[in-house]
Amino acid sequence: MFAVYGAGEKGARWAARDGALVVVVDAFRASTTIAVLVRKGARVIRVASIDEAAAYAGADYRIGERGSKKVRGFDFGNSPTEVEAAELKPGATVVLSTTNGTRVIEAASGAPAILAGAFVNAHAVADELASSTYNVERAAVTGCGWEGRRASEDEAAAGAILHHLRERGFDLDERAERVVGLYLERSRKSLRLNSAARRLALLGYESDLDFCLAENTVQVVPRLEGDAFVG
Repeated sequence: MFAVYGAGEKGARWAARDGALVVVVDAFRASTTIAVLVRKGARVIRVASIDEAAAYAGADYRIGERGSKKVRGFDFGNSPTEVEAAELKPGATVVLSTTNGTRVIEAASGAPAILAGAFVNAHAVADELASSTYNVERAAVTGCGWEGRRASEDEAAAGAILHHLRERGFDLDERAERVVGLYLERSRKSLRLNSAARRLALLGYESDLDFCLAENTVQVVPRLEGDAFVG
């Protein structure tokens, strides 16, 4: 059974306590950035605080944002297009800290598996969930939201994953069905006009919006192994 829990840390914590595999969805932009990094061969260490990221020994690169703005002194902001354009050291260790996504990943600790999902890898994540790779009875697709509130872009990206699963004949719970319905009703134009998109546009991240809203362009499924996301 595929399910949706509440947004943010609380939803991720509930899902983990229920023994569900957790797909963490932060479409704008942590999950998208993680997917790009993993495709480039990086190991992505998620940490909750800026201080942890700054002090992490052995990091090749540090990525961080607060309020969508790049953390001063870090190598990159949480920008998938910036990372996509960069030449990274092969097998790089990247430390990532963001406003919402990394805290929600931390809250899912204890789940049998944690994956990162977004629009860019929606079908790849769905295909992974549909495989027999994970021996779990329940999987939860959980949107990160923004500072504890629901975010329409995360709901829509979760809906894209769940819609592909439903097309393959898998059962969804009632809340998951509603999320699929919202995904089918929402236009990309409306997502480009929500509060998160407007905030990114004001900061000059228009290209990130285009990248994050494109479906199935990054065919990897980041999975948490120990403290790092890998492909």
